[in-house]
Amino acid sequence: MTSEYWVDVLEVKQDNLEVYLEEVKKTGYTTVGLEQTAESTKLHNYTFPKKCVLVLGNEKEGIPSRIFPFLDVCLEIPQFGLLRSLNVHVAGAITIWEYVKQNSRTSAIV
Repeated sequence: MTSEYWVDVLEVKQDNLEVYLEEVKKTGYTTVGLEQTAESTKLHNYTFPKKCVLVLGNEKEGIPSRIFPFLDVCLEIPQFGLLRSLNVHVAGAITIWEYVKQNSRTSAIV
């Protein structure tokens, strides 16, 4: 069984991302980027709203700088040791799991 039947995941291409983020913000969604910046909030210190759009960047370049003005918050996963990055699919999975943990307390997801 695959999770595609249980989780709504929408891939938005880079060319349409700004327009998409503006539209979802108008409907009450919080836009959350996963990127290491000087203003990033540590993942474990953030409380996810139910209505949330997660923006993941390119593994090599991260989230394009033109997208930052459309984000309500940037999160980062604390890391230890020499490396300062994770594969995007790993970072995305960790972040989605944190969202599920926080938002499943009132539902039957977990």
